[in-house]
Amino acid sequence: MSSQTFVDSTPVESVDELVDWMRLGGRPRDHWAVGSEHEKLGWWPDLGRAPTWEGPRGIGALLEALERDAGYHATREGDDIIALGRKGLTITLEPGGQLELSGAPLRRMAEVEVELDAHLAEITRFSAPLGITWSGLGMAPGMSPAQSPRMPKARYGIMRDYLPRQGKLGLHMMHLTCTVQANLDFDTETDAVRKFRVAMMLQPLIIALYANSTILEGQVLPERSFRAAIWDDTDRARCIVPDVLLTPDVTLGDYVQWALDVPMFFIHREGTYRQGMGLPFRRFLTEGLDGERANMGDFALHLSTLFPDVRLKRHLEVRAADMGDRAHVLALPAVHTALLYDDAMLAEAWDLFRGITPAQWRQARLDVERDGLATAFGTRTMAEWWSILLPRLQAAAERLEPGSARFLDCLAADLAAGECPADRVRRIYTGDIGALMAATRIC
Repeated sequence: MSSQTFVDSTPVESVDELVDWMRLGGRPRDHWAVGSEHEKLGWWPDLGRAPTWEGPRGIGALLEALERDAGYHATREGDDIIALGRKGLTITLEPGGQLELSGAPLRRMAEVEVELDAHLAEITRFSAPLGITWSGLGMAPGMSPAQSPRMPKARYGIMRDYLPRQGKLGLHMMHLTCTVQANLDFDTETDAVRKFRVAMMLQPLIIALYANSTILEGQVLPERSFRAAIWDDTDRARCIVPDVLLTPDVTLGDYVQWALDVPMFFIHREGTYRQGMGLPFRRFLTEGLDGERANMGDFALHLSTLFPDVRLKRHLEVRAADMGDRAHVLALPAVHTALLYDDAMLAEAWDLFRGITPAQWRQARLDVERDGLATAFGTRTMAEWWSILLPRLQAAAERLEPGSARFLDCLAADLAAGECPADRVRRIYTGDIGALMAATRIC
């Protein structure tokens, strides 16, 4: 979750103003871009454990070196760097030390590739003197949340206090999991909700091919994507969407109405996070909180603390994938630009998914955590769905950007082999966490 806090002190007087604010985030087609984000798991091979924040070889030292020698501007809380920014890139830390890159909005997948490779090379270079390597697994395989390092960020302290009261696995989500996601634009409200619904329908299929979190505390789990299962039991109020958001008739107002009833983590005032006390945003809007009244910045911050598989803000964020290797990191934005930015592909997907009911989606979303490509989704298995969709996505990618279908080659290989990354992890895992981290090293 990004550390960058949107600031807009415009008072909010009505729900309609919130819907209008989201709608006005739309951008004309010739300004559409894609932003790619991913998180990596750190490892000290010589010590056989995850790196801590503190110390001359810690993650804090890595961020200090990047600020000092790589031209990043640092955002700090007290003396601690909590984010780095440079030319549209942002580097942040998740609660357990997962290193996140939020890429710049880019127009072409070839640019995303250049950005990713430059980032991985830079992190490799600056991590090497500290003895840190980074893995592309979707979940830390060798520790519990209690054993995880803790990153110094005030908002994470509030979340650590709040989430264990909402579900059993909130701290697993915070401290152990890693994802790759893509951020995409829309123009009108109609375009926003059409893309939202199609993207939501695709996410169980994404989980099937991206599942990469099958080992926890050294043990192989029944689930291929335990990360997906973690979200089911983190905080249902902010993770599980109502049925109306899974129907073809969904509106932007429906999403805002759901968001209004989700309890708040916090608000941000004068550089400080203040606890939201579990107050639903709807009540904050009408009653205030400790003398503070709701503003647009509060709503933007609140939207960033909702955790559905597809998150709507003034853009869309697709969030269901486990982290993977370089090829899969690049494939994720390539899939979604082909799906959502090519008019013919979007129309085809809309028709293909039209008959999927909320009940079918929920059952598939649950079963795919364990069964992967064999999962039933409506009248087809996930593998059958992909055999229909992938060639069309490859054609759409070529229409948008000639030569970009190559970014989907790793998914075609997975589909041909009938496996996901978790299946490969299960084959190579011998019980040696260090060897697994080395085998899945991304930089």
